[in-house]
Amino acid sequence: MYLDSQARVLYVGKAKNLKKRIWSYFKIVGDQVLPNPKVGVRIRQMISQIHAIQYHTTTSEEEALLLENALIKKHQPKYNILLKDDKTYPYVCINLHAPYPTLALKREIAPEMLCFGPFSSGAKELLESVLEFLPLVQSLVCLRGKRACVFYEMKRCCAPCEGKISPQEYGGFVKQALKLLEDKSQLLRLIKQRMQTLALQERFEQAIIYKERYQKIQALLERSQMPAEQNALGLQNLLGLAKVPYRIEVFDVSHHAKSHCVGGMVVFDRGEWIKSAYRRYALKAQEEYTQMQEMLERRVKSNKPKMPDLWLIDGGKAQVQLAKRVLSQAGWGVVAVGIAKAKIKGRTQRSQGDVPDTLYTDQQTLHLDSTDTNLQFLQRLRDEAHRYALSYHHQRQLKAAFKPTS
Repeated sequence: MYLDSQARVLYVGKAKNLKKRIWSYFKIVGDQVLPNPKVGVRIRQMISQIHAIQYHTTTSEEEALLLENALIKKHQPKYNILLKDDKTYPYVCINLHAPYPTLALKREIAPEMLCFGPFSSGAKELLESVLEFLPLVQSLVCLRGKRACVFYEMKRCCAPCEGKISPQEYGGFVKQALKLLEDKSQLLRLIKQRMQTLALQERFEQAIIYKERYQKIQALLERSQMPAEQNALGLQNLLGLAKVPYRIEVFDVSHHAKSHCVGGMVVFDRGEWIKSAYRRYALKAQEEYTQMQEMLERRVKSNKPKMPDLWLIDGGKAQVQLAKRVLSQAGWGVVAVGIAKAKIKGRTQRSQGDVPDTLYTDQQTLHLDSTDTNLQFLQRLRDEAHRYALSYHHQRQLKAAFKPTS
């Protein structure tokens, strides 16, 4: 962040190479720091007002994207053009409650939407690729017509507008689309195969289009760089733990109007997601508190996976006390921590301003700045548990929605 003499934020930006990014603005001549001759008038004006520079490190490009968005919304910097209003980075979304769900790019997320993202780039290419490989409805406009459109003639839509496919059959394509969005490496393999086929047919211009699309989607697969030792030691110091929390189990529940209630547990150990240790739970309880209780009690009754060093619960003081009681009854020497995300009308406000997440332990409540690396680390863990639980919830929704009727 560039600040003026009164500590007002002039500009917020992100970069993989911060040194290179900063020096793209400046040029040193003798003992003077001057604007880079290549920058425009607007940037020169900004540089003349810079009095100080602040920076924050994040554990991944995705976190940097979210933090940049939040800081711009909060400070409304004079020299930031993008993201100052209510707009945010786009998501690829689908409403699974619709008879024929349609994929679309959205900046505003409705509660009933299942969303993937956000994406600073590549969202359009991702959406276009999925729609090209699967015959889904290409646009909501298509459903308003009574006759099949050109997409049906191109074999890129199955024409539900003419009743050529049942909701149950269509649901099969929806499931495949969700798998491609969750596992982009599978989508990349399909794009690469198409690209190679076009090259063999000497259709090089089309092959180049697929090559560029491949490169943009591949950039989305950049894996989070979570320095295991640094994160674990940081948490130990923050929470005053006797043991370094290398292995962390994270819990979240998901439901819609108390239906299809599920829970998800993800495991993070020494810098890696241990997918083989993930667990999902179909829950009978109706209230979130008792849903969490049911999931935690089922977890401690299982001998696998192995006991963690820390539990992270999506919830506040009540959930932490619940977790402590379950752990005590099981004889587990594991510490429980809660993270509560701010909600307005039931929706998390991560993309609209500073992130007011609060941490809860058995003895204290911690209000950390959104730039705190410990908070960012725990948010990443919480978000993965939320994604996993929500994914299972939508699977159960799909199964129920597209279940054949006798």
